[in-house]
Amino acid sequence: MGNPKVPIGYRFSPSVEQSLKVYLKRKILNQELPVDVIPNVDVYSCGNPRQIPFGEFKHGPDNEWQFFTNKRNENPIQTTSGRWEEIGDEEIKDGDDGSIGFMRELVFKYSHPEDKEKEWYIHEYRVTPANFTTDELVGDNVQEKISNLVLCKVFCEEEIPPSKPPTNSSSDEEDDNEVVDGANP
Repeated sequence: MGNPKVPIGYRFSPSVEQSLKVYLKRKILNQELPVDVIPNVDVYSCGNPRQIPFGEFKHGPDNEWQFFTNKRNENPIQTTSGRWEEIGDEEIKDGDDGSIGFMRELVFKYSHPEDKEKEWYIHEYRVTPANFTTDELVGDNVQEKISNLVLCKVFCEEEIPPSKPPTNSSSDEEDDNEVVDGANP
């Protein structure tokens, strides 16, 4: 049985804490996700943000898409049409638990400024090993996945029309604005 889709009338918009402690951590551990709607896409291999396959992620707020991707350590991250430049990196804390991860913010800069259509950003979330038990850190290349796998939220300053028509699935309806956070309907 597959993982559930987002219920009719709900949008997928987990908090930063849920993104790190539930979705990214479970993905690293090869565990089932509460709602399996975040695709694996190498967003940094796209020449420019418009080439990211946004149709792969259908359940979030307008102009915001989420993907699991491999982390790139270089700054800036060069593409064929420009580069992703880091404009911030902050530690994410969770109350008494201390550090749960980091968020790196990137902005896309076109090689030719006249090509610029809109401002594009990525919030790249990475989890810290402190979120894992000693048993979870053993085997299955978990340490390597912690270092390399990130959850990216790509967003744009303006509304972007869908790159492909929506499917006939009723879970793709976007009339209501309720939020699915992975735990609460």
